[in-house]
Amino acid sequence: MRTGSAEHALTIGRALSGTRVAAVEVTFTVPDAVGVIARLVGEGAGNVGAGTVRTVGQVRECAQAGGGFVVSPHTDAAVVREAVDLGLVAVPGALTPSEMVAAIGLGAHAAKVFPVGAVGGVEYVRSVREPLPDVPLVVSGGITPEQVPAYLAAGAVAVCLGKVLWREEDVAAGDVEAVRRYASAVLDVADPAGR
Repeated sequence: MRTGSAEHALTIGRALSGTRVAAVEVTFTVPDAVGVIARLVGEGAGNVGAGTVRTVGQVRECAQAGGGFVVSPHTDAAVVREAVDLGLVAVPGALTPSEMVAAIGLGAHAAKVFPVGAVGGVEYVRSVREPLPDVPLVVSGGITPEQVPAYLAAGAVAVCLGKVLWREEDVAAGDVEAVRRYASAVLDVADPAGR
């Protein structure tokens, strides 16, 4: 999630943790991202981690806050190794097959194809999976709920959705239940099979 407010991030995180969302990613662009992660983890939200992780220091902050994973927009060997050393799931950004293989070679758990929507979308993922069927791919960037089944069918192990999961007016009102209801409805479109 990307928001301009820690309180808004908490509202979204609390709401999403009560849905079928597999992980709640708080990006380091959110004010007091580390505090948001710590509060969500402290409140019992499952599988919370950090996004837009670009430094080893941010990896350590995520771990200290109780986060379970780090996601990056790029592949940085030091960031991946620190995450793995601290027992965090590491998902660095990778766009080319060379970057994807390199990321996994560093110990990453998956490679995040970003921005997938700008480079061919589902067809790009399907094409890359042919020579790299053993490389777990997480897709991110410009994905609509309606496209999720196609990405999963193409071989993605996970699909990142952001602002499509909430309405700004519900978040601004701090209405966790309204955000949860809306997100659940979006997830029914994104994953009608309920996986």
